[in-house]
Amino acid sequence: MLNRIRIKGYKSLRDIEVRLQPLTVLFGPNAAGKSNFLDALRLLSMIATGPTIRHAFYPPYRGKVLESFSYPREGLKGVRNQESASFSIEADFTLSDFVVDATNKQIRDMTQPPDPDTSDDSKKIQGPVEKCDLRYRIEVEILPNSATLQLADEYLVALDGKSKPFDSKSGFKNTFIETRKKSKEGRLILAKEVPNTMMVKSVRFDQSALSQPHYSPIYPYLAAAKQEIASWNFFHFEPRERMRTLDPLKPVWNIGPMGENLPAYLYTLKGQAPRHFKAIERSLKFLLPEVEGIDVHLDDHGDVELSLVKDGVLISNRILSEGTLRILALLSIGGGEQPPSLVGLEEPENGIHPGRIQLVAELLKTRAIYTERSQYVVATHSPIFVDWVPKKSLFVVTQGDEGTRIEPYSAFGSLGRWFSTDLPSVDADDDVDESDSESLRVSERILRGDFND
Repeated sequence: MLNRIRIKGYKSLRDIEVRLQPLTVLFGPNAAGKSNFLDALRLLSMIATGPTIRHAFYPPYRGKVLESFSYPREGLKGVRNQESASFSIEADFTLSDFVVDATNKQIRDMTQPPDPDTSDDSKKIQGPVEKCDLRYRIEVEILPNSATLQLADEYLVALDGKSKPFDSKSGFKNTFIETRKKSKEGRLILAKEVPNTMMVKSVRFDQSALSQPHYSPIYPYLAAAKQEIASWNFFHFEPRERMRTLDPLKPVWNIGPMGENLPAYLYTLKGQAPRHFKAIERSLKFLLPEVEGIDVHLDDHGDVELSLVKDGVLISNRILSEGTLRILALLSIGGGEQPPSLVGLEEPENGIHPGRIQLVAELLKTRAIYTERSQYVVATHSPIFVDWVPKKSLFVVTQGDEGTRIEPYSAFGSLGRWFSTDLPSVDADDDVDESDSESLRVSERILRGDFND
């Protein structure tokens, strides 16, 4: 689970720190910075796991590389005229149970002969990796005059119970990655791991050390951290076209960032994990009672056809409503054997009937809070959706002179005033009822303009 994120110098996120919930819902005016926040999370995941830094900026990334750095007063021209510009992203996260088990299993398989007593993967696997909190930080730098994009700094450390880095006397709980020196060829990285192993590696400027192959028996926590961040998935469904095109036959375990692989994913699930396919089908019939089932099959040209069954008739995905496709995609995100540890969603309520938005909120609450299958970070514009989300999961996003602000809903008083010692107290003659905000729904406060900063 992602517990905390600190972002500096990225787009409108000049300097923010957010402590996230299992279900984190961002709401606020247009252009406040909600999408920028999700972009930053996705970028961190891509840089930590991808082949090069520049690959992280390939589509579907929004904007050009130079537009990713916070603008000075002169705008993009000001960034272009600087000798260098940089942004940093720092994330505190807890290793997921499935990552711990998978890493320990990999280490066991690489170092020990097969043991019939350990063939049952449902049993907890013992090994050197323990569930713990880690902090990963990167600093991305651009030199506009030479078009150089590089990683200026990288840092991975284990945290104690107070979210502070462990000192060097704490065994495996140590600084796993630290940038020690820079040369013309790249960065010299100090990597420490069990059993008391320390190695200096040379890493190219256009790559992260975490993205490199790591021999898990020697570097178990580097391997685990990489797998954890790699399991973050981000979606912005595009049912107008991308979710309606024919999908060629291929084994797929992800529906794609825009839902473009939904037919192939369901076909793979039906053949290789029928129990999970049936679970998606049951959930869809519950949310949309008029649907009798899901049909996926190969046509005569080798493409996967996706249809829903209504009144015994197959309705192709080419003519299904956008809302129906979005609901099916939402159900499919967590339908596999191992769902993503973190899911970022842009406006999942779009195109869905207002009467069913509550069911979408309940679905996300069930997955994120009650079953803890995945953490969800959602950006929304729906006043209906936020009414069905716990208050502690709500975060208000506003835009000011200092850039984007992201604050918990509880930080706002009546009429959207900040609870701050820097603000004057409310005069007794003010025509404001301090308890007014407690009696109003979140949607009513949004429509009243309480959070328009």
